[in-house]
Amino acid sequence: MTEGQTLFAVFALLYLIECLRLMPSMAWMAAGAGKSRWGVIRPWSRLHVTGGSPLLLAALPPMNAHAAALPWLFVPAEDGLRVRLAEGMPLTLGWDSLQPRAEESTLHLDTCTQVRLTSPALAGTWARRISEWRRLAPDKRRVAFLKHARTSLDTEAAEKAAIEAAQRTRGLRRLATVLFVWCFGIISVVYHRFGDGPLVLSAAGVLLLLQFVQAWLFLRATRPFKKLVPHRRWRALGVAFLPQLAMRAGDAVSFATEKEPPHPLAWRPLLEDKQWLSQARQFWREARYVPGWTQNAVLPPEAEALRVFFTHEGIAEADYDPPATGKLPTCPRCGSEFQAGTTACKDCGGVELREAGV
Repeated sequence: MTEGQTLFAVFALLYLIECLRLMPSMAWMAAGAGKSRWGVIRPWSRLHVTGGSPLLLAALPPMNAHAAALPWLFVPAEDGLRVRLAEGMPLTLGWDSLQPRAEESTLHLDTCTQVRLTSPALAGTWARRISEWRRLAPDKRRVAFLKHARTSLDTEAAEKAAIEAAQRTRGLRRLATVLFVWCFGIISVVYHRFGDGPLVLSAAGVLLLLQFVQAWLFLRATRPFKKLVPHRRWRALGVAFLPQLAMRAGDAVSFATEKEPPHPLAWRPLLEDKQWLSQARQFWREARYVPGWTQNAVLPPEAEALRVFFTHEGIAEADYDPPATGKLPTCPRCGSEFQAGTTACKDCGGVELREAGV
């Protein structure tokens, strides 16, 4: 490889690193632009780093805006706080053992349990909320959670927040697409055909000029919420001189919000109906079918909140909770089939099986 090719390879590697974000392991990320259909990106939940997991944002043009969502990570129960750290059954922490405190974007629940959230403000909010839940009676905790769930499932607010993020970053994303094509396309072609020379230097000069414009757009876009963008001026300086930062300048603007992330199902107006319904079924199974579900006369708080939401949205029960179709007993949570005589799914923590057609 020539020196120029090595330089572009380094730029490409730095750009991919800039596309990585450390997010909560259970986070959902919507990627899109405007009122068109958005896609969903998930972190690599099997890889945990300081309480979170890496997520690779949409890297190729056209550049997208991004909006984060979180399922209900903390659900109050009589015996303690249900904490969802990863896929599968949640962890239960006794109310007496809880000592919630926020440290930047990490929420410490006790001496050994920590959860990474999307922002320091959100970590502080949950520390205060869980402290309030500790002081409430069990029925009051359930009411408080259901109130929080209704707010997080507001589809209009979730759609508005995502579209606003797309509008705030429109200019940054368009110029980022131009920068991507210019850096990895035009300059590469010019260098391949003409080698080191005035044309390559001229193309590099144009790239630097575009980066200065991007830095100005970044400062203008972040002016209304300066406090939400750490080291704003230093970041703008990096945008002006580093191509990888210039191409991802819109991400800092997308993520700069004080609003609490919605539940992923609140993205219904943004997603394809088939994709959204598949997610709705997954969340319902995880909320409704827990060990002891056949004996519980009262729905778990998560399932109750989802049922109210589905009813409000006009979703029939057969759509989000279809009956088992196999001939053998089926785990209603993971869908595995079992031989006759088996009564519970060990992989799901002892969830009772459901007969075919039920």
